[in-house]
Amino acid sequence: MADRQPRDRIERTRAPAAATAALLSKLYAENADSLRSYLTGVLHSAADADDVAQEAFLRLHRCRDLSVYKNLRAVLFKTAYRLALNVIRRRRTNPLDRAHAMLEGAAEEPMQAATAEEELIASEQEALYLQALDRLSPRCRQVIELRTVAELSYKEISDTLGLSVSTLEKHVVRGKRACAEVLADWRMVAA
Repeated sequence: MADRQPRDRIERTRAPAAATAALLSKLYAENADSLRSYLTGVLHSAADADDVAQEAFLRLHRCRDLSVYKNLRAVLFKTAYRLALNVIRRRRTNPLDRAHAMLEGAAEEPMQAATAEEELIASEQEALYLQALDRLSPRCRQVIELRTVAELSYKEISDTLGLSVSTLEKHVVRGKRACAEVLADWRMVAA
């Protein structure tokens, strides 16, 4: 009986993950080109559009269960739009980013690869973050994903879920606190 309980938990987590992967694959096949085209118009840079599109799909990939969203395409485009706004803001404040947008065709220096230790730390932290999210109630987890992954405002989340802004803020605080506690415990053990 003790062996069966962890296996049941693993099977329950695989089912949403498989459904999410299938939804994400379909979403990518149907919307990748139109998303890149849209972002190129917003950013005036094909390279930045590709980066933002990839980041938008990556953020949706981090969601536990995409089936809870009624219009996944809208969530994808809204996430990408908000990421594009971040790029535009960064261009305004960083002259190097402005120059990069103008010199898009110029060769860029290759990025330095992360060390094995950095990759291990990042993967451990991500696993802990996902564990912390798993401990939250489904509604709290959904609010956290809409706020952090889709980068929706409290007003937009309120309209989507039909919850008050103060309730949403409480869910976000609860989620952040849970993640912070898990990471703090990990840092104490690692030190």
